[in-house]
Amino acid sequence: MLRLLLIEDEEPALDQLRRFALQYAPTATIVSECQQVSEAAAFLRQHPAPDLILSDIELLDGNVFQLFGQVAVSSPIIFVTAYDSFLVQAFEQNGIAYVLKPVQYAQFAAAMQKFERLRQSFQGAALQQLAASLSSTVPAPTYKQRLVSKTRQGLYLLDVDDLPYFQLRNGVAHAIDGQGRAFVLNETLSQLEAQLDPARFFRLNRTEIVQLSAIERLESYFNDTLVVHLRGQPVSLTASTHRTPELRRWLGMK
Repeated sequence: MLRLLLIEDEEPALDQLRRFALQYAPTATIVSECQQVSEAAAFLRQHPAPDLILSDIELLDGNVFQLFGQVAVSSPIIFVTAYDSFLVQAFEQNGIAYVLKPVQYAQFAAAMQKFERLRQSFQGAALQQLAASLSSTVPAPTYKQRLVSKTRQGLYLLDVDDLPYFQLRNGVAHAIDGQGRAFVLNETLSQLEAQLDPARFFRLNRTEIVQLSAIERLESYFNDTLVVHLRGQPVSLTASTHRTPELRRWLGMK
């Protein structure tokens, strides 16, 4: 029996993914449906690996590629996303197919057929050996230590240790240094989130990422959210409502 894990944060898309999956494989079992990276990581730590993962890329708490830095993923993945800019990363991380939204059933079925062909090629002990190999040989994740900002004055090399936070301004990601200077980056905020060490950097909301060592104090705010005050910075940042519980867990708060 085919065991599926669905990772998708938008209800209409999740409904469609579930419907397409059961239309293609009526006897399949959906072992879990996750809307956040943290939920998927918790499930994979506590349960046997599913036969296949169907996953979006941009989720409520960030980029799904963060998952590979948190837990060993041995299952093949069909990525279902509205973005075409993650194709290389997808196939570097267990991806076997990449389906762009809006999804048509024919596209979905073609991706599932590819999975079936690969599955049949690695039946029995060979498939188990492949899964064990994927699980045991996942390399330790490497994270960005430096970033480059291109300006009219030339290229600035930025040490990530010296950057208290990152912020989206007019649709462009900026790195903010200890003096409050802003440097334009080529990366998107989601790409930065996937490239930075999740033990040190946290996505507060859709427009800001903060470094743990830069936080001076936290202040309770409206709707049980948290205001983040930074050392030596005149600005304060606010965690979004759905990110605040994860921020509390990230900081070891009750």
